[in-house]
Amino acid sequence: MPISKSLRRACAITCLMALTLAGPVAAQETTSPPREPAKSVLSIELNRVVANEAGCRLGFVTQNRIGSDLSKTAFEIVLFNPEGLIERMLVLDFGAMPEGRTKVREFNLPNAPCDSIARILVNDVSACEGEGVAEGACASALSASSRTDVAFGL
Repeated sequence: MPISKSLRRACAITCLMALTLAGPVAAQETTSPPREPAKSVLSIELNRVVANEAGCRLGFVTQNRIGSDLSKTAFEIVLFNPEGLIERMLVLDFGAMPEGRTKVREFNLPNAPCDSIARILVNDVSACEGEGVAEGACASALSASSRTDVAFGL
């Protein structure tokens, strides 16, 4: 049975309309918005505070996401007592921090009972070394948090 001329014309118009409508949709699916560059972060989390016979042990979890391995890192920290007074200033050497890795570091604080520490401040970056690491990269990427009752921040 032959197809009438009007039926062929209707089919052709329908096909053209479908292609016209589908064209922009297909283009939208392949176009994505520009991505923002990943933010550099050097995170230090105070994960635990444990009393021991010598004083107090602080446990930190660190993550280096600044884009480069760090061969040496150290931070000047300040311990505050419950009254908000400075108890002690010291430098904690966190050592190497490979890019993209999570590391745990623990530090014993002799003659510092844990209940005398209410707040810990990262006062300064004492060392931040690595190939291609710009000056100030660690300080600008630094992030501090605490999972303990002791406040920890910048």
